[in-house]
Amino acid sequence: MDTNLSIKQLETFRTVMRSGSVSVAARTLCRTQPAVSAMLVSLENELGFKLFERNKGRLIPKPEAFFLLEETDAILERLTRAAQLMAEVKNLSRGNLRVACMPAASLYFMPHVIADFVKDRPEVNVSMMMRSSMIVHDWVAAQQYDIGYAEMPKERDSINVEPIRLKGVCAVHRDHPLAGKAVITPADLDNVPLATLFAQHPTSELVRFLFEEQGARYHPRFELQNYISGFEFVEHQLCCSICDPMSAASYTISKSGQGAVVFRPFAPEVIFEHAIITPSHKPLSRLAQAFVDHIYAGLRNAGLEEYLAPGSSTGF
Repeated sequence: MDTNLSIKQLETFRTVMRSGSVSVAARTLCRTQPAVSAMLVSLENELGFKLFERNKGRLIPKPEAFFLLEETDAILERLTRAAQLMAEVKNLSRGNLRVACMPAASLYFMPHVIADFVKDRPEVNVSMMMRSSMIVHDWVAAQQYDIGYAEMPKERDSINVEPIRLKGVCAVHRDHPLAGKAVITPADLDNVPLATLFAQHPTSELVRFLFEEQGARYHPRFELQNYISGFEFVEHQLCCSICDPMSAASYTISKSGQGAVVFRPFAPEVIFEHAIITPSHKPLSRLAQAFVDHIYAGLRNAGLEEYLAPGSSTGF
């Protein structure tokens, strides 16, 4: 036989058992004695057996009542805990986040954003993994990670993409003559040693083309996997670097704004197409959506809003 017990029945039963009296239980529950008695009868009818002996208006618990009390305590305590947990989830103070990130953002920028997000949320756990942009795309598409920050992916049905298009900057040592210029051009960097991404990277190919178009000699002295590594060479006054503002922001964060490298706008524009990526077939949790909003706040706080190019997400 199916049994459909209600929370009210169990709460009433537990209160009667703990108080030892229907009248005391009625006052505790702010109900009438007949209502409490009727609730006990409905519970017994639902179970199919008596929990109490009735003797001259007194209720005497049977052994089955004490067994049910143990189970009732466990059920109601679990429900109370579940309600507390869901309240914490609602308030964004509990949960898990899985973030996949390309190297340019993962070394300093994203940890900085995560630290700020969780500082008042001790029950929020975060898993952040650094991988190439292509792997980030695949991980998010496979729903292994909630959020990805990477170079712009090709269009695919399994991911949602919020474009972050950033205008490139030029990294120079603060004592370099070019540090005093408002805008740096290929002519300014004619045959100047540069720290660049590997030659086959689309950005390196574009920069090489811009130099050739303007009749400037392109001199890639250091070819690297990411721009952040190149800032060490810039600090030692061995080169300059045309880089993305995200890497520049990461450097500034890592040096608390006191680094020897400064960044100036570069023209013609070199656009770095990044994106915030989420799974398209899995709704974001409230916590994950709040973190996406926090990424945008982190981009603004890092001063990247001024480098936005048309076509960027409206999340700014």
